[in-house]
Amino acid sequence: MSYQTNSLSYRVAETITEMIAQQHFRPGDKLPNELELAEELHVGRTTLREALRILATRGLVEARRGVGTFVTRSQSIRDDFDVMKIQNTRVNIKDLYEMRLMFEPQAAYYACLRASDTELETILHYGALDEEAIRSRDPHWDECEQKFHNAIASATHNQFITALLPIFNRAIHQGTILANQSPQAAEGTIHEHRLLMRYLRERNPEGAKAAMYLHMINTMHEFGIEVD
Repeated sequence: MSYQTNSLSYRVAETITEMIAQQHFRPGDKLPNELELAEELHVGRTTLREALRILATRGLVEARRGVGTFVTRSQSIRDDFDVMKIQNTRVNIKDLYEMRLMFEPQAAYYACLRASDTELETILHYGALDEEAIRSRDPHWDECEQKFHNAIASATHNQFITALLPIFNRAIHQGTILANQSPQAAEGTIHEHRLLMRYLRERNPEGAKAAMYLHMINTMHEFGIEVD
């Protein structure tokens, strides 16, 4: 299998992980058959099979011979956190960003240590797309931002962090709305993402942790959020 194909498989795996985290597929659900899911994701069946193998090693899906592939109960961890309850509660931007400040610097640290080469390539790929979206004021900027941060979180291989992706995404969505009103905030994001990606590329966990912390703190200051 070529490196390019392998990298695409990891990206497809991250897409399915996001779909599970966002309840598109719930624990116990049977995934669509191979042909249907490959068409929905716009990939070949070989790439999809490899992506499902990646997810199986993470404990997110289980293939049952002659029956199909199912989302495992490992995602029931979100029930312990009452993540859906939090999502449906009015949470202010300060609470959301304080939560990111608590988790994401450490997520960057572990992603540096645990990401495979292809997962790292996926993170850098989404980082480049995100910068392009920010510069062009792409209306789908928040989606690119989510994919970048979600790829980092997923590379920790930690189920608790994966379960929190919908909350990260909610905070990111709110943040991009505010950042769109501030060119200075957008430029700051580009600079901080570049620094973060540099440390990730160098496999420097302390540097990545510090860069993510700086990104969170600067973003909070830019939005007028008081940091205790």
